Amino acid sequence: MAKFKFYTQDQPLLLPHSLESKVPVEHISRVINKLIDEFDTSKIESTYSGMGCRAYHPKILLKILIYGYSLGIRSSRKLASMVKENLIFMWLAGMQEPDFRTINDFRKSKLDNIDFLFNQLLTSCVELGLVKCGKVFLDGTKLEANSSSNRMEYRKTLEKRKTLYSDKVAEILKEAEEVDKYEDELYGDHDGSSLEREYSDEEIRRAVNKVEKKRKQLDTKKEKIEAKLEDIDSKLDRMGDERNSYGKADKDSTRMKMKEGYTAPGYNIQMGSENQVIVGYKVSQKCNDSHELIPMMEVIKNNLGKLPKYLVTDKGYGTQSNYEYLEKIEYEGGMIPHQYYDIDRIRVKKGTYELGKKHDYERLKLKMIHKLNSEKGQKLLKRRKHDIEPVFGDIKHNMNFRKLLLRGLDKVNIEIGLIAMAHNIKKITKQLENNVLPNAKTVYLTPTFVLFKLIYCLRDFFMNRLANFMLISAN
Repeated sequence: MAKFKFYTQDQPLLLPHSLESKVPVEHISRVINKLIDEFDTSKIESTYSGMGCRAYHPKILLKILIYGYSLGIRSSRKLASMVKENLIFMWLAGMQEPDFRTINDFRKSKLDNIDFLFNQLLTSCVELGLVKCGKVFLDGTKLEANSSSNRMEYRKTLEKRKTLYSDKVAEILKEAEEVDKYEDELYGDHDGSSLEREYSDEEIRRAVNKVEKKRKQLDTKKEKIEAKLEDIDSKLDRMGDERNSYGKADKDSTRMKMKEGYTAPGYNIQMGSENQVIVGYKVSQKCNDSHELIPMMEVIKNNLGKLPKYLVTDKGYGTQSNYEYLEKIEYEGGMIPHQYYDIDRIRVKKGTYELGKKHDYERLKLKMIHKLNSEKGQKLLKRRKHDIEPVFGDIKHNMNFRKLLLRGLDKVNIEIGLIAMAHNIKKITKQLENNVLPNAKTVYLTPTFVLFKLIYCLRDFFMNRLANFMLISAN
């Protein structure tokens, strides 16, 4: 009896194998495939011209990118290689083989409306009951830009150079005045009365040439310095009032302190999550989270249609301006501790808390402390660590997303949109696999969930029947 199964690579097949039959029933690629097939990509399709060779369909390239990002593969060359070598990528691409330039150009120039695609995916999360606009947790993380930390522009350096060049211009103007004075002495009143002696025509010609040469040198020098001053002013304008640095390769990036402790050009990525599903994101050039509460509230409201019942943050968002904004819009769901909340809450409990000089801020701060000290407030603060923090952990560790590939604020927003969509699809897949969905009594009645489960059940049934048939035939 033979020890091993029959093996040959040259066996011809009457019918070729179907790639789809090799894809596991509940594999994430099937969820990606189904969701993106239902996306409205008309805005992307309208950017293509009808001239020339036919292009790859946007949905094919979008599937390749999102599946690649979910695996931590972002390089366009690596993705192009996977489409030729990896079974799952080949199935998603329908055996088509876009090259790396096609994938990269699509990512950079065709996904300007990535927020619209993200909101379509978020709608599916709402239908599945993963998002109910109840408790949203907000936080930020720093991601390194695609720019060298050794090639940076700093505000202090630019301002020093500007002062230095301004002084040089002043020196040139002073020297020009001396040239004019010498010229006046040379020409005099043109009647010879002011001259100590008579000069020959050759001497006058040489003196005039010398003056003209000196004047041209000063004008050239002045033009160069003024051009440098204009360049410095343009750099300061690009930097704006709220940044003190930017990278030379990625001029929209700002020098920031990363979580690992080193400083590098990067971006502050703000995200809000519910049940570890990203409900909103924003790319910021500001290092401090305190400036991002109001913009993120607007993003979440636009995505979900309303503000959540509770919005929970860490201490980085607890400032007077943010508290005043919450009071202004009469939003009572904010759970936002200030920087010294841990100390102040103990003092409030012991009755040893002393009011500061800023009475309005103290009033708002005490109101927030009492809200956070409640049983509900404490539960929400503890839950924050188990909701938004795992999102960043999945993105940075599991998907190996620590440094950006694209440059520029708009391009970085595209990349963050892709990673957010990949993360949310992973959460959908996980919940469908485990059959653990929040609000399960109503979720099973939603069309999207029923469709997913029906597909999985039918595939399980037919695959089992096929396997039984093959066993019977073999015997």
